[in-house]
Amino acid sequence: MPHPTPSWAKGAAYLSLAALAAKGLSALYKIPYQNMTGDTGFYVYQQVYPLYGAVLVLGTYGFPLVIAKALIDNGSRDGIRSLLTFYTAIMIVLFGLLGGAVTLAAPWLAALMGDPALTEPLRWMGLPFLLIPFAAAARGYFQHDSNTLPTAVSQVIEQFIRVIVILLAAWAGMQLGSVYTAGASAGIGAFAGGAAGLASLWFYVRREESIRPDFRLPPAWQGLMRELLVKGLFVSASAMLLILFQLIDAFTIVQRLPEGLQTAQEKGVYDRSWPLIQFGAVVITVFSYAALPAVAKAWPLDRRRASEEAGSALKLCTVFGAAAALGMAAVMPLLNVSMFTDASGTAVLQVMALSILPAAVFMTAAALLHAADHAGTAAALLLGALAGKAVLNVLLVPVAGTMGAAAATVLAAVLLAAASVRSLIRIGVLRPGPGTWLVKTGAALLIMTAAAWFAASGPIGSRAGASVQLALVSGGGAVLYIGIIWRLSVFTVREWEMLPKLGTRLPHRRQSEGGNHV
Repeated sequence: MPHPTPSWAKGAAYLSLAALAAKGLSALYKIPYQNMTGDTGFYVYQQVYPLYGAVLVLGTYGFPLVIAKALIDNGSRDGIRSLLTFYTAIMIVLFGLLGGAVTLAAPWLAALMGDPALTEPLRWMGLPFLLIPFAAAARGYFQHDSNTLPTAVSQVIEQFIRVIVILLAAWAGMQLGSVYTAGASAGIGAFAGGAAGLASLWFYVRREESIRPDFRLPPAWQGLMRELLVKGLFVSASAMLLILFQLIDAFTIVQRLPEGLQTAQEKGVYDRSWPLIQFGAVVITVFSYAALPAVAKAWPLDRRRASEEAGSALKLCTVFGAAAALGMAAVMPLLNVSMFTDASGTAVLQVMALSILPAAVFMTAAALLHAADHAGTAAALLLGALAGKAVLNVLLVPVAGTMGAAAATVLAAVLLAAASVRSLIRIGVLRPGPGTWLVKTGAALLIMTAAAWFAASGPIGSRAGASVQLALVSGGGAVLYIGIIWRLSVFTVREWEMLPKLGTRLPHRRQSEGGNHV
């Protein structure tokens, strides 16, 4: 008789699926946006949205987790009401100040970005900040009760509505004005999506008696406020890397591009890489995140088991992250034409694709550090990488243009990934073992990349033809790579069975040959 799935496992599954759907939508809608507004229009969007995107991560992931933990520690009804009211008030002040600052300082921010015409789109970005406190408080409440369905539903609805409204507003902006008018769609869509997500949460909230306000200050409120702000930032580190790199690019590229270039268009071509990187990294980390609940559960009781699970997570991330990075670089000539209508900036995008692997490694390592109660370490490492990325942009962009920015992204991400893995080893979450699997993975990568590069080379015809060729080459490369790592037994039987669908439909080689199942 099958055992029922534990509630925490169901909750993790809901949140994981919601995160994948939300982040997938968040990455993929940017492709039709670029097709609709062109590279200059996409540049406008990428300049203004990261300001809100970075803050949204706090309201979606970091703050709800901190609130949920505080509510679990204080389970009385009056205590829950007081804490929820207190946290909501703190966030209203925080996000109200941030949103107001973005709106009022829009001309100054646009000047810092090197393009005063960005002022109006930036002003719109302050509006959706006002909705974050209420959604974060509701999500924290439901997560403390192990009811993650409202959070999952609200995330998907929020992203779905946001995408639709952004695309519709961008189309209207292009008809009525310019790419800068269309750029206001980022703020309009974010507000519409936030309102829709909040409405879906209200559907669940209205039945909860504990959510009624109580304006008495909770005991030790200063410590609670500090914990919300500090731990909220720490917990969000794993999800903030890519959006913060984009934010640094917004302030450091355009005004430093070599003279004679159409800077807005050049930056827009470079920005084509971000939805591809974001989607690739998110899909890869879904595989590796599967091990995180086991690490968190084992860490206080069985360090050896926790380190084994952590090693498996990073191994999954590395094997598939490397394939995504090199495979995307190999097929980029086809991918660029298929997704973005022409081959502009293909070499820059190929370099940027290499950042998928270190980005995915850091995102996994940061989540493992959080599971082992070392989230502050991940946040400190991220802060150092952001400083490094900014310095490298300032040094390399004037010399090499957007290729310099691409190199800065890859180098900063590689150093960050290496430092995060070293931290895992230092605190005992990860124990280095035999590196045979790395050699086998390297062989599989060499064969797959060479085959994909050869198949994607040559003249490219129409966009439709490039799309068909891309599907064939990508599918063939994936089958080839999986076949090689299966043949070489890169994964153990236990690790292979962790892979969604693949582990059940294609038994591990040792099982199929009747060998050792350990």
